[in-house]
Amino acid sequence: MSAAETTGEYTELPVPNALADRVDAFWCFVAAPRREGSTPLLQRILPDGCTDLIVRFPDAREIGRGLEPHLTVVGPMERFVLTDPEPGSVCLGIRLKPGWAQALLGVSPKALCNLSIGVEDCAPAFLRLQKRLATARSLPHALALLRDEFSLRNASPLHLPNARTTHALHCLQSSAGRLSMSRLARTVGVSERTLHRDILEEAGVAPKLLARVLRFQRALTHLRAGTLDLSAVALECGYADQSHFTREVRELAGVSPTGLLS
Repeated sequence: MSAAETTGEYTELPVPNALADRVDAFWCFVAAPRREGSTPLLQRILPDGCTDLIVRFPDAREIGRGLEPHLTVVGPMERFVLTDPEPGSVCLGIRLKPGWAQALLGVSPKALCNLSIGVEDCAPAFLRLQKRLATARSLPHALALLRDEFSLRNASPLHLPNARTTHALHCLQSSAGRLSMSRLARTVGVSERTLHRDILEEAGVAPKLLARVLRFQRALTHLRAGTLDLSAVALECGYADQSHFTREVRELAGVSPTGLLS
C-alpha cells in the first residue's frame, strides 16, 4: 500500500538489515489537522503488491498517555482506493514484500486481497502488540516496539514460502514486472499453471497482475523523479507505447499519469 496524494506528512524509515529481503518499508503517516470549514481531502492509496500491518493512533497528541491504538492488516490491492484519514491521527506501518505475509503476520494474503481487517478478526496474536503499544512513551518508542516485534517474528517465522516461489517473486520484483509469464515459468522450472497457483497462494494476487503492479510502481518512481517524459517512461518500463502506459495507469490508479503528480 502506497499513498499518492499528500493529506499529511508521510515518511519511510530504515529497515533493519535482517528484514531487508522481506520488508519493503517501515513508514509513518501523520494526518494534517482539518481547518474549520474545509472539506475532506481524500488520500489515494495505490497498489504495490504488498501487505501492510497498520498501527493507528486516533490522536497524535495522546501518544504516551496510555492510548491503545488499533491494528489493521491491509491485504494486497488490485487497484487504487480512496480514503479519508482522520485529521490529526497517526499511522505507523510495516509494508511486507510479496510472499511474506504468512511468514510474518500469520495471515493469507489471498484471503485478504482488497480488504482491510482488524487484527482481532484475522490475526489475534497481534492483540498483545496492540496492548504493548499503549505503553509507548512517544512515536519513536512505538516504532521501536513495532520493529522489535517483527525482528522476533523474523527469527521464528510462522511459515516460509517454498524456495521456488521465493525465487519467482524475486525475479518478478528485480525485473520490475517486465518478465513474461512464460519466461518466468521456464526460469523456475514449472508450468505457467503451477506458477500462477504458487504466486497467487503466497503473494495474494495472480502473477500477471503482480507484474502489472510492479511495472506501474517502477513507472511511478520515474514520474516522481521528473527526469523522463511520458513516452520515455513508457519505453523504459516496458509498455507498448504511451497510450498503453496511460491506460494501465488509469486502470490501476484511477487518474492519468499527469494526474498522479497534481
